[in-house]
Amino acid sequence: MQRFKQHITELSNPADIAAYRKSVAGVTDVDSRDQSWNDTLTGHMKKFGFKKLGSGKYGSVFGNAKYPYVIKVFMKDAAYLRWLKFCMSNKNNPYIPAVRGKVIKITPTIYAVRLEKLTSGSFTGPFYDEYRKWVADNSFKSSNKDIQDILDYFGKGDNKKLLDIHGDNVMKRGSQLVVIDPFYNWFGKYDSGKFTIDPNEVDDTLF
Repeated sequence: MQRFKQHITELSNPADIAAYRKSVAGVTDVDSRDQSWNDTLTGHMKKFGFKKLGSGKYGSVFGNAKYPYVIKVFMKDAAYLRWLKFCMSNKNNPYIPAVRGKVIKITPTIYAVRLEKLTSGSFTGPFYDEYRKWVADNSFKSSNKDIQDILDYFGKGDNKKLLDIHGDNVMKRGSQLVVIDPFYNWFGKYDSGKFTIDPNEVDDTLF
């Protein structure tokens, strides 16, 4: 099996990566209205055997049966980057996805990260039950430390106003529920064109 470092070397072939970067150089605003970066990327990833598995407001996930991970490519969404940092700092928590390596900066606006392969699953089980209790009463404390660590993070600072927990933002590792993307970053088109969390609020230690 080809190592990820070798694969990235292929993806970083000067002719390929230069062409992709050039094609999306004009994409400087983190706003899903401009999807040119995503459309171009889909064709680029296809050349390497990766197909799109799903997409959201600011990113797409690609998979290849040859590799035990998926690649998520996304616009500079500071809310999602916050979640990635939490995941990378809590690697032993079974309710969060395993992040492989660091976040890769493709352009100043577009990033990529490797994540473990997961399967679709319904939002049920202990985490769901405890989360609903916490939503109803933020003073609720779970007896499960891993769940409580996540709830504490959800309630930290302005994270609570970013919460976007529903069935599309959770997956499964076997029977284990995994929270893949609990935050959203709202772009207020009619609110002075501002995001809930400024995309420029990015922690360089992620890269």
